[in-house]
Amino acid sequence: MWFPAVFLFGVVFLILRFGGVWPWWPLLWAPLFAVAVAIAAYEWRLVPRNRWRMPVGEWALLVVAHAGCAASLAIVVGLLHH
Repeated sequence: MWFPAVFLFGVVFLILRFGGVWPWWPLLWAPLFAVAVAIAAYEWRLVPRNRWRMPVGEWALLVVAHAGCAASLAIVVGLLHH
């Protein structure tokens, strides 16, 4: 279930990595980032119901999605230089 969030955070990270944060790039990465955060929040609502039933692959995707989110935020804030 974490595939859409992983994909969108990956796209945002690639846009930020190769395109930069400013000046017109926020028109592209900001909506993608917002959708990815919304998908991740929805997935977190589903986790308590199925937490122990998730396969190992789902847990790996959960970690990758959150790493992509953290990397994207670090680029936007300026902590991670690309």
